[in-house]
Amino acid sequence: MKYYYGKSKQKTYLNTSASKYHLTSSSSSSKDRASRYAIRTIRYQDSLMVNVCDLYLIDKQIQHGNITIDIKKNYWMDKVADDSEIESYLKKSSISNLAGKDTVDKAIELNLAKRSSIKYFSDVPFLMIYRFRESY
Repeated sequence: MKYYYGKSKQKTYLNTSASKYHLTSSSSSSKDRASRYAIRTIRYQDSLMVNVCDLYLIDKQIQHGNITIDIKKNYWMDKVADDSEIESYLKKSSISNLAGKDTVDKAIELNLAKRSSIKYFSDVPFLMIYRFRESY
């Protein structure tokens, strides 16, 4: 078992004893995590794409079978955002890539997706949302 300290003095544990990674976090309360999202926004054609993940996932690798996702800072994070900012971006985005329990739970809470759409990589919830904005 390895552990890392982030800027928030929160331990993030990476269990490498099994064939797949399992990430857990030891936060003293849920309030400590309230504004712990990494977000990156991208304008693509006439759409807004957002990548949002729980902050502790930055620079981690998650996998499921032979598919691996690197949660790299340069793809997932331009800034750190709070709950209200994440809600605003999720509501107006056309394309959303979401990783982490708090992030995915926020999208479910906003009725942007169903729980059955969630995929799990190394026990980390992952969700992609695409919403059509125009009629075809």
